[in-house]
Amino acid sequence: MDIKLNRPQSIIHRRITNDSTIVMPWGRGIGKSWYLRESMLIDVATYDGQVRMHAMGHQRGIRCVLMLPTFKQAKDLHAIPLDTDLSPSGRWGFLGAKIDHTSWLVRFPGGSTIQLFGAENADTAARGLRIDKVCVDESDDVDPGIYDSVITPWFSEPWSMRRRMLAGTPKRGRYGLLYRSFIRGQQTHPEYRHGHFSLHATGYDAPETVDRAYMEQIREETPPEIFRREWLCDFDSAEGLVYSLFDASIHVRQPPSDIIWTSFVGGIDHGYEDPAAMLVIGIAGSGRDAVAWVLDEYYQQHKTISELTTEARRLNDQYPGIKWFADPSRPDSIAEYRRAGLNVRGADNALAAGIDAVADRLAVRRMTDDTRYAKLYVHPRCRNLIREFGLYKRKRDAKNRDRITDEIDTRNDHALDALRYAVFTSLGGASRSRHDTDGNSFGFG
Repeated sequence: MDIKLNRPQSIIHRRITNDSTIVMPWGRGIGKSWYLRESMLIDVATYDGQVRMHAMGHQRGIRCVLMLPTFKQAKDLHAIPLDTDLSPSGRWGFLGAKIDHTSWLVRFPGGSTIQLFGAENADTAARGLRIDKVCVDESDDVDPGIYDSVITPWFSEPWSMRRRMLAGTPKRGRYGLLYRSFIRGQQTHPEYRHGHFSLHATGYDAPETVDRAYMEQIREETPPEIFRREWLCDFDSAEGLVYSLFDASIHVRQPPSDIIWTSFVGGIDHGYEDPAAMLVIGIAGSGRDAVAWVLDEYYQQHKTISELTTEARRLNDQYPGIKWFADPSRPDSIAEYRRAGLNVRGADNALAAGIDAVADRLAVRRMTDDTRYAKLYVHPRCRNLIREFGLYKRKRDAKNRDRITDEIDTRNDHALDALRYAVFTSLGGASRSRHDTDGNSFGFG
């Protein structure tokens, strides 16, 4: 077959090998979704019918998954093109595919398969799946926790080809799966790359498929942040983040070994279907000069109050004298924690003021020309809190998707609520405005 690829696609195509992770943060028009499908069909044409012998028997062909955040998205974007290409008269009709149009499992006569899948149900429906290749489209809408805990084990067989491809535009800035995978492929140290290769590309990099004059017209008509995200694939264009001041390279670190703790405080966000979250925060110093370090976290679904009190007692023993501040909406749960011997009371639940208090402490101050510091840090082991910083956003206007409203999407706020309860209630709020030593003004509230 005569398969024509543009420049970014050609570069990526030469990098696909076994045990590789290919990352494609590409702007609109380059053809990332098309290329994900095409790469799977090329692999099926190459390996269908081939037999790989192994200690447990043999494996015929190649097993592929094409994943999007939801199964509906997978069907909407890829079902019709696959159906067309694999029909008897289609470009890939010679492969002899049989398509189940309900499950969207595509079978080939030589043992190969392509399965459309949604990450939303991966945790419950696909933990036992074993494959050779996964192509994740719109990967920034896929929870990194799902990728690590569910998708990664799909390649556990010794004979798996372990081919991984991730593509999309940045929805979570530098805190999502796409940037995490991209930066691993950008490191120069060979031990860090671990088979990762990433290629950032904008619409300007693919003149074969993107009309530059039209792109300039779009630039003039589109809000700058949206153009940067969609066409230039700019990781720093993720608008709407509530805590845009959070920078993992600054705020995620371990406390110094000689630090002296003034006190320990904790935040508790109740939950059952939503995760229950507990954070432990070490305070160094006092008053407005106090620096808060998030030292530990507990983050679990479907735990009863007796299980939660057991976990809280464990943290209580580890951090002596800790004072807990809990979501005040559940006085019954607070009473249970008290009966378990915890020093806990209802927190101040003022949302806007609490967010301001956290943001104020995330702000980076300058001590000298070479030294900058913040008043809130997070230990690297608090992975769920770090993840939520990249997900906690203000909602878009339903009537104007380009406009960000003041209303916050509360689906990813469990650890952040626990943080807000502890910081705001124990340390107080932010000033209405403040200045760093350079005279730059920052306003909150």
